[in-house]
Amino acid sequence: MKTKIISIIVFVLLIATIIPVTGTTNINNISEKQMNWINKEKISQTTIENNDWPMFRYDAANAGCSPSIAPSNSQLNWKQMIGDNIFTSTPIISNGKLFMSTNWYYSLIDPPNITKTPFNEYQSPNEIFEDFLIYNDDYFGGLYCLDDATGAPLWNYPMYAPNEPAIIDDKVYVTDLNMYSYYSNLYCLNSETGSEIWQQMLDGLSFSPTIIADEKIFLGTFNIDTYFGKLNCYDLSGNDIWSYPLAQNEILLGSAPAYENGKVYFMTTDLGTYFGGELYCLNAETGQYIWSKPISSIFFYYFGSPSPSVQNGKVYAVDINLYSYTGYLKCFDAENGNPIWTRNVGWSFSTPAISNNSIYVTSLDIYSYNSLLYRLNANTGDIIWSIPIPGFIYFFTSCSPICSESKVFVLPTDLYSYENTLYCYDASDGGYVWSYELDYQSLGSPSIANERVYISDSSGGIYCIEDLIKIWDISGGIFNVKTEIKNIGYYDITNVSWTVSAIGGMFGMISTTSTGVITLLGGNESKIVRAFPVFGLGKIQIISKISIPGQSVAIRKSREGFVVGPVVFITS
Repeated sequence: MKTKIISIIVFVLLIATIIPVTGTTNINNISEKQMNWINKEKISQTTIENNDWPMFRYDAANAGCSPSIAPSNSQLNWKQMIGDNIFTSTPIISNGKLFMSTNWYYSLIDPPNITKTPFNEYQSPNEIFEDFLIYNDDYFGGLYCLDDATGAPLWNYPMYAPNEPAIIDDKVYVTDLNMYSYYSNLYCLNSETGSEIWQQMLDGLSFSPTIIADEKIFLGTFNIDTYFGKLNCYDLSGNDIWSYPLAQNEILLGSAPAYENGKVYFMTTDLGTYFGGELYCLNAETGQYIWSKPISSIFFYYFGSPSPSVQNGKVYAVDINLYSYTGYLKCFDAENGNPIWTRNVGWSFSTPAISNNSIYVTSLDIYSYNSLLYRLNANTGDIIWSIPIPGFIYFFTSCSPICSESKVFVLPTDLYSYENTLYCYDASDGGYVWSYELDYQSLGSPSIANERVYISDSSGGIYCIEDLIKIWDISGGIFNVKTEIKNIGYYDITNVSWTVSAIGGMFGMISTTSTGVITLLGGNESKIVRAFPVFGLGKIQIISKISIPGQSVAIRKSREGFVVGPVVFITS
């Protein structure tokens, strides 16, 4: 009995000690003024969602979807000019660094005449590569490394025409054209310094992004002497493991392989016909052929040939029929290549993005010339929603959508409408969320990492779009849950509305919501707000929301917790 009384007294004293410190008001101010803004950003990176974008379409499956939270508003955090033009590249993000390849920048090929069927005027493979290999003497390419939080330049490695790299274990794997031999080299660089670790000469030209999975590098090459292509597999030291020969004029032109469960999938284009090709499945360990399916994927122009995507035992690829003016998104069984479903979506030149059992793809209605963004059920191919989007989707890699859990991004660039705006849509219903107009047109694709969106334009500008006001942390407490709200920018933000809720517990008995307004949140300043009181037993969900005047969408973050009496623990 005495033990119980003593325990109760200790517990009461503990509560009495803590409550005056935490306070009973809804807002307490916490200010963090640090001298060096760049150092502050590097230190605080561990407190936000830290999800990188380490290769072309986020991962080796070409999913094009990041687990990172994406910005809810189109606030530009920084823009950096690298001094060189940027072609069809994606910003690659890894371990606090942004890697930007300038990519190929050669004489451009006119698209084929799509008004006549079949084509009666098109370039031969010889003429195509004559254009590809006319180097622009005024252009200087390379691989650039920036600080992903500030845009500060870190290093650059001069190259002729580097493709998108892949970053694994603080090493950069990237291919580049050797202008003296007209063969490509595979490089391994130190991601911290840009210094070369090794290089390996390939047996042809590589036009595909670097994809790494299971400690293997997968690259397509094309021999311009024989006009035969290959898919090649190397280890992380650049040693050959295997190569799979393709037919004459068959090439991976801007198309990336995809990997899942010990198999590699890739799409080829026939240079002789402009659009014929195959979807292949090989054993990733041995390069042994497993299956293939005929599929058409036009590569014109700007290296616009799409890539396959794979997830959960299904392979997704777009297929275009130039003779019937129809286009399809197709789903195949990853094991045997058997068709699962086909959906007519119009002419699609994009790599599908995959998230939450949904497929996102852009397309062009060839009769109305309207561009569309689709969301389809990944298992059945049923259309969940489709919306019109600006621009004229036409043979561009930049038209491939990317996504986060709740948002879809598309950059419908084309040279005819001069569209140069990045659009963000709500993944649930396709509703417009925000847009950001670039200074120049972009020929590449965006990426999502660390709660930011990155994109480049053709003039050499790299942009970082980020919510400058953030829900920085959610934590538990005694009789309350706390949310830290932070202004990561330089300038003051006024009238920040906030809501913090704790809901759940046994029999749903816990339901607490507190609201308020922070009248002034200075640059690089944090404030703590609370939901109070919280008392009970069981699992709860903590939901925090913030917004400022003029924002189109509130910023939201949630955490799971557990309540034992007055004590709240964060569990995930």
